[in-house]
Amino acid sequence: MRGAADRYSAAGIAVFGVNGASVRSHRAFARRHRFSARLLSDRGLNVSRAYDALTRWGPFTVINRTVVGIDRDGRIVFYERGFPSTDAILAGVSGAKREPA
Repeated sequence: MRGAADRYSAAGIAVFGVNGASVRSHRAFARRHRFSARLLSDRGLNVSRAYDALTRWGPFTVINRTVVGIDRDGRIVFYERGFPSTDAILAGVSGAKREPA
């Protein structure tokens, strides 16, 4: 997603990253990597839990990278774990825009 910011913007899609790191950590990461997407802090992992993105790994709880597309009405229109391609994400989201409500 990082290299395709213009494609998402042209499609009217806002991109956010969510994880359990602190706001301070997010700011440093964004600055260091010139990351343009907004990063949201999920310190209690409530958002990650709500989107079924948590996994137990031994004694640890980790966040599985999960891409979730949510339309303006709050409906999930794309959901895939891992690293889906920009083409797959855009197709999933734009396909949802064409469906009748």
